[in-house]
Amino acid sequence: MALLQIVKYGDPILRTPAKEIPKVSSKIQKLAADMFDTMYAHVGVGLAAPQVGENKRLFVLDCSTDEQPQPQLVFINPVIIKKEGALISWEGCLSFPNVFIDVKRYSKLTVRAKDVKGRTFTLTPEPGSLLCRAIQHELDHLNGILFIDHLIDRFGADALLKENGLPAIDPSLILPEPDLDQILQCSI
Repeated sequence: MALLQIVKYGDPILRTPAKEIPKVSSKIQKLAADMFDTMYAHVGVGLAAPQVGENKRLFVLDCSTDEQPQPQLVFINPVIIKKEGALISWEGCLSFPNVFIDVKRYSKLTVRAKDVKGRTFTLTPEPGSLLCRAIQHELDHLNGILFIDHLIDRFGADALLKENGLPAIDPSLILPEPDLDQILQCSI
């Protein structure tokens, strides 16, 4: 397969909501395969189509570890149909080289999508798992939302971005998340 160019933070495609995929064609299947190759080459666990310059509602995941192998997963036109709970997650992103920050995420979710063969599936990952958090991260990419929009420490994140030659955070894009904030406050 082919290695694709990963788009870096600052490129407008990362803020553009992706378009639905009307049909799972051989072209979409090849894009998914190339995205896996690209993700593995950059030592990632997930990659969304906008991160490789494709304005399509598609992402791939492989949350395997040496101790716990997992299947490769392709999500086409995914939708979260249930979410609850909250947690703080340490995240990075292939579009933000060397930047890792704490973000707010739901601890439980159920997602519905199509697979690489066009079959609809529903998945409820283990609460708080890497898979659960990665689904939210990659699905955000399809909606023009970035992990920095869920941040806990804006000024610390800005310093990391500057240190790595990336643009500063636009404060107007930080998501108000009163439901997550309330759950997190109650758990302290």
